[in-house]
Amino acid sequence: MSELRSPIMPDDAFRDVRKQLQTGGPGPSARWCARCAALLGLDGAAISLCASLAELMWFSDEVSARLEDLQFTLGQGPTVEAAECGALCLVADVAGEYGGRWPQFAAGAEALGVRAVFAFPLSLGPLTVGALTFYRRSAHAMGRHVVDDALVLCDALTVFLLSRSDGHKPPALRLARSVELHRAEVHQATGMLSVQLQVSASEALLRLRAHAYSAGRPITEVAHDILARRLTLAEHPHSP
Repeated sequence: MSELRSPIMPDDAFRDVRKQLQTGGPGPSARWCARCAALLGLDGAAISLCASLAELMWFSDEVSARLEDLQFTLGQGPTVEAAECGALCLVADVAGEYGGRWPQFAAGAEALGVRAVFAFPLSLGPLTVGALTFYRRSAHAMGRHVVDDALVLCDALTVFLLSRSDGHKPPALRLARSVELHRAEVHQATGMLSVQLQVSASEALLRLRAHAYSAGRPITEVAHDILARRLTLAEHPHSP
């Protein structure tokens, strides 16, 4: 697969997006994600944090959010691998070699109009706190200089997130005080299901994910219906 070239990120723009991550700065936002993606010649970006509470914190557009929710529902995909393994997962064509490895993810990504996904772990040494994931509507690999710029952004973003941790609580929980959590209702619905079905929280989440996948619906919508008591899950759902 040939690389799609894009201009190297302008120095002034690069300094500007990094400045937002300095201690005491405004930090990431939907606008910040969108600008980073545009400067790198990509179509969207999202920042997900990993912990016992998996959370999508910021995203540039609806497609980025749906792509992250798809991976959260399935438990597979570039973001999941980058966060779990602490290594780059750069998929230039989701219909290529990864189509056979992650057929459900590949089909879901293509349905969203996504052809390439590039996930970068947010790591410091052995510690990985999440992933920065970009997508592209066309199937092309990232140019080497684009990867280098993305890695510099990841380093700055990791330092920002760790500066928001007190050593006891993960960044997702600390930032939850100032950020409206994208999956708040998912976590609430998981707790409700755990009580209703008398199962562990992990089992309740598995059932929620399984239903969302089998119904072909975003997991956030399923969670909303459960909390509104418009939906009751079967006791023995099929797994994704």
